[in-house]
Order: sequence, then C-alpha cells, then structure tokens
Amino acid sequence: MPMKLYAHPDNYKTKKALICAKYAGLEIETPNGGAADQTGRVPVLETEQGCIFSSAAIARYISRINRCTALYGQNLLEGGMIDSWVEFCTHELEVPLCAWVLPVQGVFPEVPEATKCAKEDVKSAMTVLNNHLLANTYMVGHSITLADVSLFCALLDGMSLVLDDAFRKPFGNVMRWFTLCLAQPEFKAVVGDVKLCGGGAAGAAKADKKEAKPTTQEEKLKQEDKPKTVKPKSEPKPKGEAKQDKKEKE
Repeated sequence: MPMKLYAHPDNYKTKKALICAKYAGLEIETPNGGAADQTGRVPVLETEQGCIFSSAAIARYISRINRCTALYGQNLLEGGMIDSWVEFCTHELEVPLCAWVLPVQGVFPEVPEATKCAKEDVKSAMTVLNNHLLANTYMVGHSITLADVSLFCALLDGMSLVLDDAFRKPFGNVMRWFTLCLAQPEFKAVVGDVKLCGGGAAGAAKADKKEAKPTTQEEKLKQEDKPKTVKPKSEPKPKGEAKQDKKEKE
C-alpha cells in the first residue's frame, strides 16, 4: 500500500520529501485533504502504522527507510553531519530566503528593511556553502544525502525568483553543486527543469563563444611576422644610354 503525503504540491518542502522517496524507492501518493484534518496542519505523511507531520520529520523518516541509499549517511558520524547541515538549512538559509522570496510571490507585503537584512543573511549562508563545497562534491560523504536534498529544495524558489546572475556569480561552487543535483534522475523527476532568475536554465550548455578579435598588440605582432615583400631594384643603365635619355627629355 503506497503512503499518502498531504501537502501543498508546489511547496519546496513537499518536493524535499518526494525526492527522498524517489531515492528510497517508495511509492507516495499526494491527494488533497484527509489525514491533515486530524492534526490541523500540512504536510502530513500517512502510513499504515500512523501519521507523521512536519516536513523535517517526514524527510528524516523517508531517508532512514532504505539504508542502502545512504540518504542518512554511511555511519553515525555522517548522520550527525547531515543533521548539522539540515539545521543550518532551516535556520541560516530558509528563514532569510523566505523573508526575501515570499513578498515576491505575493504572500505578504515587502518590508524593505527586512528584505535588505535577508539579502545579507542569504549571502552569508551562501558563502558558508560555497567554502564547504570548494573541497567537497556533496555536502556529506561521497553521494547524495538528505543534506543535499534539503539545501537544494530550500534554494529552488530563490534560484528562480531572486538570486540573479550578479548575486550568483561569486558562488561558483554552489552553482556547480546545484547543477549536479539537478542532473540526478531522482531530482529531475520531481522538480523538472529549473529556470534561473535572469534567464537561462540550470545545467544548460553554454553557447559557443565567438572568437575574440585580436587586440592592437596582437595585430601588430601578426603584421611583423608576415614576410615583407621587397621591390626589386632596377638595374643601373650604362652611362652612354643614360646621357642619351637625358638629351631626349630635354
């Protein structure tokens, strides 16, 4: 019997649970209403043994079901590291990012002072991630874990709505990791293509750049390298012929 997830289908937290389910090989349905009425909140995961609510609890539960996927790490240490990054994601990234994104989505009016602070906090969190990913392909260990799924989903709306080219430019390691996650079939099946803020799709191949025109210095060097054509000098005429020519001209 498939589990049932009662949640807002477009919410990034719902996608977090669904990506984890893809890795765990679970079949999860997403109907409307039902068990959510018992707790008065969503998301709620309905299982045969009972219901689990809260997106973080649901994601952790699904990640632990299939140990072979190592979504919760290969050992206790990795499990603790994953918990650390999940907590970082919730408090250091999601909170300021929501303060920045939700007004753009029309959820509540924008407060300029709050948006300004949120941008700085997001920048600080992105800097931490970028530094960590300088020497790491994934957030923990050598494969996708719940830490990657949580951070990826938290960044989804921001990447599409507010994090433009200029903001993303200093965070090359984060963008490399984000594109890597998006290329995984389990992510692709849930989120599809992600259009980045400012145009262009994440992971799309860049168009071939036109060959740059050579600089003045380059042109100068090329011209110097070319063999110079030397005009052959005319042979001097004998003195007698030269005098005769002179007389004819006179």
